[in-house]
Amino acid sequence: MLSKEKIYSIIDDVILESKPYDAKVLVLSSGIGLSRFANSEIHQNVFEDKTEIIINILDKTKSIESATTDYSKEGLQVLVAEMKENLSFIPDGDVPPPLATGVEEFMADSYSTELERLYTVENRCKLIKDCINTLSDGYLAYGALTYSEERIAVGNSTGLKRFARFNGVEFSALVSSDSGGTGYAQMISNTPENMDVPSAFKRAKDKAELNQNPIDIEPGAYTVILEPLAVGAILSNMAFMGFTGKSVLNQASFLTEKLGEQVFDEKITIIDDITDKHTVPLPFDFEGEMRQVVPIIEKGVATALVYDGASAAKAGVKTTGHSVNMPEYGGMPMNMVMGNGEKTLDKIISETESGLLVTKFHYMNGINPRQAQLTALTRDGLFKIEHGKIVAAVNNMRFTESMLKAFNQVEEVSKERQSTSFYFGNCYVPGMKINNFHFTGKTK
Repeated sequence: MLSKEKIYSIIDDVILESKPYDAKVLVLSSGIGLSRFANSEIHQNVFEDKTEIIINILDKTKSIESATTDYSKEGLQVLVAEMKENLSFIPDGDVPPPLATGVEEFMADSYSTELERLYTVENRCKLIKDCINTLSDGYLAYGALTYSEERIAVGNSTGLKRFARFNGVEFSALVSSDSGGTGYAQMISNTPENMDVPSAFKRAKDKAELNQNPIDIEPGAYTVILEPLAVGAILSNMAFMGFTGKSVLNQASFLTEKLGEQVFDEKITIIDDITDKHTVPLPFDFEGEMRQVVPIIEKGVATALVYDGASAAKAGVKTTGHSVNMPEYGGMPMNMVMGNGEKTLDKIISETESGLLVTKFHYMNGINPRQAQLTALTRDGLFKIEHGKIVAAVNNMRFTESMLKAFNQVEEVSKERQSTSFYFGNCYVPGMKINNFHFTGKTK
């Protein structure tokens, strides 16, 4: 990984070489240590040190972008020269959004030395081994424990510089029995106090032991209790479909013409909150704009959207600092936090007369963005609840449901919440009890 001083030197060199044009430089430098296990054996320990430089050169009515992992001075000089030459062949288009301005330099350092100490390769392997040793005969474990360090910087021709350093840990485990029953758990954190690998593994093990002799049930409408992993998958897909300013501008969002209206049950509050310690600690976006706290849904009311520079300019509003350097999305929430309730998940289960408990979903896809309609299969633990108790495992089912309908039939939201992974960041979400949730297919 590169030091802050080296990264700033790269930014300065690229901006100088880009003259007479304006330029923006994004530097992503990471170190990732991965310990992977399968068939209850650790079979891979790898470390990747990678730095990517993403350069945008802007003219009045056009821009060009290139990326490289060659950050030598000579390599960058050649790349910038090629970009400047190619820029002349690009036809005029939309006026690029203005470069970010503001405080010239901003640095955020949330790096945890304790996290680094606890998750060395030796300690990762010991944790995995200790977990595997808790398995009974007839069970095997699969998964990975990953420690990562990130250094992200943005600079541009206005003199602006942004730098952030942070680290984190992610653990995922699947436990499988000889009979085919599986259980899954995931845990991610940027702080040592919120990371507990043995407890996460125990959840996967307990689920696998419970997931035996599954029964068939018929498709239809059921009361469901979605664990946080399932809720996180739904929320992530809803972010793609509808929480961005660009999706509303394109009239493709389920929030189109609904801002200020009650769209969900009042138990639902969703905030993109950079200040929440359970989310990714990157306080600026990939354009260098400071990330704003955005109350997307407040007590069921659609309140606000997230924007990058281009989508904000088209909408005639200020950017919220949510660029992920992918203009096709028009910004993306990276720190989604859903409000919680007062009852534990166990209490919610105990008060459920009849329903299904869903561990997670697999291969979720959007069907109709204007209706927030999603479909996916359950995976690694679907269970039947009767009279407040789990009475049987159930073969996996496919749901097809509009979240505009489902999120208006929320009976309970759990007290406990969990961080779940998301391509652009992570979510911090509770479990949910939803009535009349539609399953449209079953597996055998």
